[in-house]
Amino acid sequence: MSEDATESHDGPMLEADSKSALAQTERLFLRLTFWQTILAVAGVFIAVVALYAALSESTAVRQQTAAAVWPFVQLSIEDSDSGDSADFKMSFTNAGVGPAKMRTMRMIVDGEPIRDWAHAVARLGGKLTDNVNRNFISNRVLSPDEKVDSIHTDNPVLARKFQAIMGNPENYITFCYCSIFDECWVADSRKDLQDPETVEECPDFGEAAFRN
Repeated sequence: MSEDATESHDGPMLEADSKSALAQTERLFLRLTFWQTILAVAGVFIAVVALYAALSESTAVRQQTAAAVWPFVQLSIEDSDSGDSADFKMSFTNAGVGPAKMRTMRMIVDGEPIRDWAHAVARLGGKLTDNVNRNFISNRVLSPDEKVDSIHTDNPVLARKFQAIMGNPENYITFCYCSIFDECWVADSRKDLQDPETVEECPDFGEAAFRN
C-alpha cells in the first residue's frame, strides 16, 4: 500500500481522536466550572450566614451591655400638712443599674415656664431665705441608687403653695436623661412616669428650660 493511501486512511482516525479528546476536555472543563460555581455559591452563603451571626451576636452583646448600665430616674414628691406645720420635698432618684446623665428639664406653672427655684419661690410670694433648701438637677450625673432633693422647704406657707401647684394637673415637669451609651428617655409628669419615652436625643427646651 502506498504512503498516500496510509495517510488518507489515518487522517480521519486522527481527526476523530482529536475531536473525542476535545469533547472530553470540554466535558471536564464544564464539570470543573460547575463545581467551582457550586463552591463559590456555597462560599458566599457561608459568608452571609457568618456575617448575620456576627451581627446578631454583636447586637445581643450591645443589648446585654446596655441593660447592664440602664438608668431609670424617678420623680417623687413628699409632703405633709398637720395644720401647725407643713413640709414639701421634690426628689429625683436613679433606681436603675447604671449612671443617669441628667440633660434637660422644663417646669410649667400656670402655662408659663419656670426658670429656676428662685423664680418658682418668688412666683409663690416667698423668698429663698424662707427655710428653702435646693440642689441643681440639670446637667449632672446620678449614680445608681443616688437620690437628690431638688427642693425642700418646711416653711408652712410656702410648702402649702408648692403642694397646691404640684397638685394641679395643668402644671407639669418634663425631664430627660441618658445612659452612658447616650440612649435617652423623656419623662413627663402628665403621663406615666414609670414608662418614659425613648428618644434619640434630649429635646432642647430653649428659653423654657429649667436651669437649676
